[in-house]
Amino acid sequence: MSRAGHHGPSPAIAAVPLVGMALLLAFAVGLAASVGRSAGCGAGAGVAATLKGGVPKKFVPVYVAASEKYGLGPGGPAILASIHFNETSFGTNTNNTTGSGAEGQMMFMPETWAAYGVDADGDGKKDPYDPDDAIFAAARYLRASGAPGSWHDAIFAYNHAEWYVQRVEADARRFGGAGMESVADGRLGEACSSVGGEAMLHHAQRLFRPREFKTLPERLWVGGGAPEQVDARIWPDAVWLLETYDLRVTAARERGHQTHGDGTAMDMVPASGSWDATAKRAAEDLGWTAGCGASGVRPVCKLVPAIHFIGYNGYPLHGDPQHSSLPHLHVSWESSNFGGCPGTVCGPDAWVMVFPLSGGATP
Repeated sequence: MSRAGHHGPSPAIAAVPLVGMALLLAFAVGLAASVGRSAGCGAGAGVAATLKGGVPKKFVPVYVAASEKYGLGPGGPAILASIHFNETSFGTNTNNTTGSGAEGQMMFMPETWAAYGVDADGDGKKDPYDPDDAIFAAARYLRASGAPGSWHDAIFAYNHAEWYVQRVEADARRFGGAGMESVADGRLGEACSSVGGEAMLHHAQRLFRPREFKTLPERLWVGGGAPEQVDARIWPDAVWLLETYDLRVTAARERGHQTHGDGTAMDMVPASGSWDATAKRAAEDLGWTAGCGASGVRPVCKLVPAIHFIGYNGYPLHGDPQHSSLPHLHVSWESSNFGGCPGTVCGPDAWVMVFPLSGGATP
């Protein structure tokens, strides 16, 4: 956007050169994760930092999740990428020298941010300079402004300038095509987990601190109401699991369950794609097999050390739609109080077990 004539979230940054922008993407089908480890993130992974066309790979899952959250349809991820590009060159230029007051990754005016800001990453803050928060807020604002029914009106609300609408739509077409569609279909290809590191599933650590809860990122939540919390010590494991296997949470720490009350369990469903390629693959990598499904615990299931119980195919009211009337994958971490507050909430527990993430985030 330009910094003049704007009446929505921001008066955009100065124009960015557009020559040479090619059609985006060559995503591999399926997530590049193997048993016991996530896809490599960073140097040595053999993955470029940007996709063909210049879109940073780290943002693509965020565009997709934000679009899904606010119902922007198949064109949503490319529009969000285009606005992010035109506003701040994908966050590389957040300096606003016009004096307009617009700020952050997507250049929101403070009053618009106050109305539409989102804590998408669950860190307790609505931060316009946080890319997750800003991209989700942009998706929320576009939806409220008419998208996807009228992209013209929604983009015009973002910046009251016809040239801006034309630029965003043109760049979205450059970023779109088969590649962006494959992302929107949930095939995240070479995208990396935001918590980083490789999951060492066959190792476990007993953590006594911090004894607190932490809210799950909004982009990974599809349950009713606001995102729920998990024990802060399993939070990195939980985010890694959700991102690596393209899953979303329907229930975390809440009442009405046998094992959810202490924040060490999650119910999950696929974000998109098949149950076998997402939920079943996650269950199998954590040690579940169809033969042990009726039990879900050791010694019948040879679960990885940090996991206490997996509810999937074969366990009553758990599993994919062919096996359950309430389809979901349930995973419980080992803790000092497993199942200790059925039907209500309690905790935090004295200790929990986690699988380490080498070089990754800590609670």
